[in-house]
Amino acid sequence: MRVILSRKSPIALAITIATTGTVGSLSTAPGAQAQESLIEEVVVTARKREESLQNVPVAVTALSPSQIEQSGVQTVIDVAKLVPNVELHAVTQSGASLGASIRGMAFDDLEKSYEPTVGVSIDGVFMASNSGAVVDFFDVEAIEVLRGPQGTLYGRNTIAGVINIKRTKPTGELGVKLEGTFAKHDRQDLKGIVNLPLGEKGGVKLHWRDLEMDSHLYNETTNQRPYNRDSQVWGAAIRYDFTDNFTATLSYDDYEHWTQPPDVVATGTGDAVFCAFFSLGCNADSGALSEAGGYRTSYASEQIYSYLWGENLTLNAEYSGSNYAIKYIYGEMDFEEEAFFNSWGAPTPLFEVLREQEYEQSSHEIQYLSDWDGAVNIVAGLYYLETESYITSGPKTQSPAAMFTTTQDAEATAVFGEVIWDLNDNWTLTAGARWTKEEKALDNRTFGSNEARRADAPIANRLTPDYDDTNVTYRFVIQRDLSFGMVYGSYATGYRAGGFNARGTNDPTVGPYESEEVGSWELGLRTQPTDRSQFNVTAFVAEYTDKQQFIVTDGTQCGLGATSTCTFIRNAAETTNQGIEIEAVWMPTERLTIRGTYGYLDAEFDSYDFDGTDISDRAQVIYAPENTFSLMADHTSTAFGGSLVLSGTWSYRSDIWGAAAYESYNYDTGPDINIESHNQLDLSATWLRDLGAGQLKLLVYGTDVLDGDGRVARAYDAGAFSWSELVPGRQIGLTIGYEF
Repeated sequence: MRVILSRKSPIALAITIATTGTVGSLSTAPGAQAQESLIEEVVVTARKREESLQNVPVAVTALSPSQIEQSGVQTVIDVAKLVPNVELHAVTQSGASLGASIRGMAFDDLEKSYEPTVGVSIDGVFMASNSGAVVDFFDVEAIEVLRGPQGTLYGRNTIAGVINIKRTKPTGELGVKLEGTFAKHDRQDLKGIVNLPLGEKGGVKLHWRDLEMDSHLYNETTNQRPYNRDSQVWGAAIRYDFTDNFTATLSYDDYEHWTQPPDVVATGTGDAVFCAFFSLGCNADSGALSEAGGYRTSYASEQIYSYLWGENLTLNAEYSGSNYAIKYIYGEMDFEEEAFFNSWGAPTPLFEVLREQEYEQSSHEIQYLSDWDGAVNIVAGLYYLETESYITSGPKTQSPAAMFTTTQDAEATAVFGEVIWDLNDNWTLTAGARWTKEEKALDNRTFGSNEARRADAPIANRLTPDYDDTNVTYRFVIQRDLSFGMVYGSYATGYRAGGFNARGTNDPTVGPYESEEVGSWELGLRTQPTDRSQFNVTAFVAEYTDKQQFIVTDGTQCGLGATSTCTFIRNAAETTNQGIEIEAVWMPTERLTIRGTYGYLDAEFDSYDFDGTDISDRAQVIYAPENTFSLMADHTSTAFGGSLVLSGTWSYRSDIWGAAAYESYNYDTGPDINIESHNQLDLSATWLRDLGAGQLKLLVYGTDVLDGDGRVARAYDAGAFSWSELVPGRQIGLTIGYEF
């Protein structure tokens, strides 16, 4: 492991802070607080058990429902503005797919055969695909964002971190929560939750949501503002306490997302084939015009559509013994997708693709959590995941290699455990490991024509490769309690599974490729200097090896003509990602709370082997902002016979790089894939009035209130053509709610 610390290194600064705190506290009473805290204790389940946030030796940010609502967080993407070193965005070409990056470890694609770098968990069920992970928030109890590899307790594909989303459970009492949100671009969002008792030992929760809105872009080519969202979600949950020690909750969700994403804008230059030779998909005809209009217009000849519909089933069961608990978590997902895109932002048809997909996932997890009286406690478990994905894709008039049907079956089995050992009153040692076995089988077929693909015959080429792998991830932590908090040091590993390129067309391009690994050193300080303040700092250095990279070569590398291209995924690169994260809370008065975060990230390639040539000096780590910052203040007072909460959030993210084939990308003449830095101010006013029989809520909010223009959120250079994806600027809305 190679750690380089300079005089200006944020890692060195954090070590100085933590070391000073440790030395200065050796003679003080362990864990003693001078006076009772006015800051409410936050309980998290980052280590599968309930613990105080300030005592957990993991870099984790916890957001409450009030923080989520008052800071203008409407989907999981908005969470990024409140968490250091996190970048989240939507991937337009697939149903509600999440592009996620934590500490510079990013996934920005949509195939089900690829594995994400950030795990998303809903009610304890890990989502093995990023499709559907752009979650709308309403029925949420808490959100936890864990940063750094979580391979021990969460397993595969969590090398960057985990986003834990917890929904509310049935209360067992009669209750209703109704809300309607009305905002710019004809946004109408109707939501409801009904809780009902189920005898004396259980409860039923019913929930639904109907969201409709138009695009924030006016299409100058078709002279219309198309619709954007048309989503319906409904579900039910049943909780029943079979005994005083055994309880179970069964949840069902049905969803239909009929989405036409906002138009992308074409950004092709002379380096792009479609622009250079056919004058299609050029920046001058789309991207430049949209930019001149403040990114409030588009010029696409045809709308993209990206539909997703399916259902989920979740079972959480827990048995509590005298000094232990056993949990069983079952999850099932079954959905279909259909996506169509042709113009890619250009005012004329460019490259037609119709993608139809099916996906199924089922998982089982058993956990044993001890609560022993002695110095040692453990978490142990078994995990099994099974997935099946199917895709058929191809334009009506393209080369045979573009028309394919691929099916993948995958299984993952894991055994994990973690031991927490209190060495004495001050020191705690934690050690954990996870063994995982992966198995995948692919059936890839290419066809001579679109008609043959639709009829499933004849087959021009068929590939049926297998992939299997085993991996052991581990984590070691040494933790010391201080009079004002605690300090810890840890080393953790994680891995991202290897596999196949589902849109490949021959042996070299399909793969398989191998897994990639991360080893991360972390030093953290959790403090509460006064009863009105908290200050937490975390420093990290991560070595990212065998990194999976998209490699584009000439056709001779995969048996095609020299003028064709081949796309591979190869374990071609290594990076070192290091940085610092600061999170603070201050309550000047009982009515005013101020929260701040800051993240610094230095992520660079150490090596990048492109067919024997090291291109690390020209390649960019994508979606890795050097600086992220947020400052949130909320003030509570009485007004008009109720309670009034005024909230403001200022957030900042420095510029980031989108995806490109960096082995051939030209910084001077290529399309612009550098996404500019962004400041954002969000404001809200929430008025709550007790009506005796319930509570009335009025919420007025504004997001990005200082900027009426849109901006680029995702940029992609596909070689032959390129595009950027846009998000809106200022949005003003009103929410009316009633709850009892």
